[in-house]
Amino acid sequence: MPVPSRHLRCLFSLVFIAALSCKLVAVFADSIGATMSRDQIIAEGEKVADAQLAKQVPNEGWVAAVMWAGYADFSHLSQKPAYASAVDGIGTFFKWQPSFRPKIPYNADDLCICQAFLDAYVRKNDPARLTPSEQRIAAVSNAIEKELPDVPGQKGTNLIWWWCDALFMAPAGHARLSEITGDPKYIDAMDKEWWRTASLLYDKDEHLFFRDKSYLGKKTKNGKKVFWSRGNGWVFAGLARTLTYIPRAYPDRDRYTAVFKEMAAKLASLQQPDGTWRPSLLDPGEYPDPEFSGTALDCYAFAWGVENGVLDRDTYLPVVAKAWAALGSALRPDGLPGYVQGIGGSPGPVKADGTQLYATGAFLMAASELSKLAPISVPPAPQLILPVTEPASSPAK
Repeated sequence: MPVPSRHLRCLFSLVFIAALSCKLVAVFADSIGATMSRDQIIAEGEKVADAQLAKQVPNEGWVAAVMWAGYADFSHLSQKPAYASAVDGIGTFFKWQPSFRPKIPYNADDLCICQAFLDAYVRKNDPARLTPSEQRIAAVSNAIEKELPDVPGQKGTNLIWWWCDALFMAPAGHARLSEITGDPKYIDAMDKEWWRTASLLYDKDEHLFFRDKSYLGKKTKNGKKVFWSRGNGWVFAGLARTLTYIPRAYPDRDRYTAVFKEMAAKLASLQQPDGTWRPSLLDPGEYPDPEFSGTALDCYAFAWGVENGVLDRDTYLPVVAKAWAALGSALRPDGLPGYVQGIGGSPGPVKADGTQLYATGAFLMAASELSKLAPISVPPAPQLILPVTEPASSPAK
């Protein structure tokens, strides 16, 4: 009797996942389940960085910009000049101009590339690398200062940063530009808009951020509030990157630190036994797949918090180590991140071979911060369990 096609698909999926898992675990086989040195952590980052560079084409949109920010961070730890050169190359290709969309001239996504460009400026002190980013951030700062009123009865109508992802994309650039130029107007505008956005999207009971105001009343099928893992990863990692450049004496610094600590405690409580975070934070069973990008962003932010004395080392270093082990087990045979949820704005399904540039960037950020904490004890690699689904024919776009 012929085997039904759906059974063949399931069998193929099981074989695919089993084979993939063996290859993934092998990537970190020499490191996971032991003490990792600084050099070992950097070497793992280099494997991913090299694999991604081999596939790159010029792009400065937000998806790639997160990756370039990761390369900028990592270039200060690795001895390989290729990573700083890659950032220089993308800046030269686009003449150091952030992308611009006339219909949405202040969009935070378009400013994400400024994180890499400003880092490149600091390395070379070339005004040509600074001026375009400064002009764009100045325009956004001026728009924030105007603070147009909301439509009556509709809070958040005129926010410029109206979605939580924006708190990763733009604020760190504003804060660093103030540090570079000595002009407080950029950080002051950032501070104003950050708290306007947080007042709408931050749930003070759950200590998590809604993706945007459309999620304020939404619930999962199991009656849980909808908090997106990568969305909260954007905010958590964005706080780490912004706090890096907020002066110690800045009036609101303690407020940012307080939110960071609240998020850290909540996210640590939601980490799954395999070290990852699921796409829907409060309802992990809704999409039971491990998810790489949110996990990498969280791993980076936790590591930054421990390394900078914001988070207690004994409490949070185990969280970092478990997340790092999970990230190592989720790398594809070609060296790129796997198990990455595609571009979107809410919790969703994950496929074993799904990958995205922003996941690479987040991994390199995590490697950069983790290397500063080394040596660290990393637990054995988890055996990631995925539902039986057909593998994607190509990486997510």
